[in-house]
Amino acid sequence: MKKIVFLFALLAQCVVAQTPLATVTVESTGVVCSPGQCTTLTANYFEGKSTTSYDLSSIPYAPTFPFTGGTTLNANADDTWSSVVNLPFSFSFFNANYTQILVGSNGLITFGTNTYNPNGYCNWNFSQTIPNATFPVKNAIYGVYQDTDISSPPVVNPQVQNVNFYVLDTGVNASPNRVFVANFNALPTYICGTANGLQTSQIVLHETTNIIEIIIANRTACMGWNSGSGLVGIQNSAGTMAYVPPGRNTGNWSATNEAWRFTPAGASTTQLNWRINGVYMNSAPNPLIICPTENQEISAVVAYTNGTQTSYISDTLDYNLLVQTPDFTEPADITICSTQNPIQVADLSSNTELILNGLTASDFEIRYYENPDDASNLTNNYIQTPSVYELDTNRTLYASIESYATGCVYVKPFQVILIPFVAPPTGSNTQNFIAGQTLADLTVNGTGIVWYSTPIGGTSLPENTPLIDNNTYFAAQSIGGCESRNTLSNRLAVTTLLIVLDTPAFTAQSVQIKPNPIVDTFYIESSVQIEKVQIFSIEGREVFSEVGPFNSTTMDVRNLNSGVYFIALSAKSGKVTQKIIKK
Repeated sequence: MKKIVFLFALLAQCVVAQTPLATVTVESTGVVCSPGQCTTLTANYFEGKSTTSYDLSSIPYAPTFPFTGGTTLNANADDTWSSVVNLPFSFSFFNANYTQILVGSNGLITFGTNTYNPNGYCNWNFSQTIPNATFPVKNAIYGVYQDTDISSPPVVNPQVQNVNFYVLDTGVNASPNRVFVANFNALPTYICGTANGLQTSQIVLHETTNIIEIIIANRTACMGWNSGSGLVGIQNSAGTMAYVPPGRNTGNWSATNEAWRFTPAGASTTQLNWRINGVYMNSAPNPLIICPTENQEISAVVAYTNGTQTSYISDTLDYNLLVQTPDFTEPADITICSTQNPIQVADLSSNTELILNGLTASDFEIRYYENPDDASNLTNNYIQTPSVYELDTNRTLYASIESYATGCVYVKPFQVILIPFVAPPTGSNTQNFIAGQTLADLTVNGTGIVWYSTPIGGTSLPENTPLIDNNTYFAAQSIGGCESRNTLSNRLAVTTLLIVLDTPAFTAQSVQIKPNPIVDTFYIESSVQIEKVQIFSIEGREVFSEVGPFNSTTMDVRNLNSGVYFIALSAKSGKVTQKIIKK
């Protein structure tokens, strides 16, 4: 049995990433399989917050973005700012929104594009800790802020050893989860050059969530210059607020393979709304309980607000909460013709193909239960061998149909009806008849009498089968579709004897049929006018007829198969039946 957990994305999907993304998924307790059935929808999304404050946390060192590529800072000038870099998205920093930044060659970026000189001097000289109103560069992200040298020499491979930056807008980092990445890759420090190793770090800005990450592959202090000062952290434009990891607020520290995340921690800037068939609800409970009576289009829409700018993370998905019931056929009641044994056997699986009604069998699982609750709940108390189900009394059973595609379960009851053992009919084993009489004229006591020409098996005879002198017929009793026909003793044998009337108006002596056996045609001559001629097979089915009147005529029977037949000649004064043979 397959259990299906329904997790359907109503909005932008994402692969699980190290950094929280602005996405939303909706988890359901199950699809709605019938009108009015309830389900619970829970929206899972990242709650954005304002940048009035931050939570600082250490995160595993696991760089997601390349340290090379994009636009390279001018390597002919050291201690320099980039030209103004236009961000393709608005980024909130200490409760202010920015779309432009400067990248500095000394391991930092600033939002103060009007405060510091694009393509101009980037200050390296600092010894203060932050926050500090006199700090040389404020409104900035430091990661790692130190005096590095991007000139050649000491840089020997400027294709790799450089300051570069780029925007990533693809895959999980497509809008509204784009990133701006600034790299300070394999750089020498001023004065020390490569003697203290190469310095590599990265600053990442995340769209919508306004998360900042600083990734440090290697930082080794140059003790011979500026006291080996290095700084990791963020600071506002006034120099009154700052967030710095422990031991990284200026100083001659060293680090390898560490990473820090600055997550906005102010008031929530996120609003969830539910949209049903394109109409927003007045309230936004989460989770949301719905009990639809018709198919509905459900969306969860999350709004992220940056200052005066709001981003709506939404993607409408047509989702039929009310699943259309497959075109099943109702199971048939099963009738068992009981034997004389106390336990009877029914084949419940005979209903499987009927229920599926041509549907693909591999899309469903059908099991049979004695209890309706077990059938609805798909318990393990199902009938293990439905093809040989044993019972000794009438039963109501339940077919449980589980859809692998939707997880819906449909329960359909049916009856297994035991017809008591049917005894043979009663009556005289020898019965007389007069010419022209049929099986319907025999006297047998029972219900639903069925006649046969054989004691076992064979095909039933119609009641209008003409009786033949000194012939034996076999009668079975039929109740509820069950016949007393299993053995010789379950059919009553009746032998018929013809009674010749003293003064027959129309007798066999009145008629001549020749030749007999017949090849293709035969001739009938009668002293009494014949009104109708009928020929019957040995089983009693009429295979030829012709209407008179006539006293003599020729019949063409070449279309008949070889065998024994009975010819019935009807006159106004009586009826004569004789046996004929067709060669």
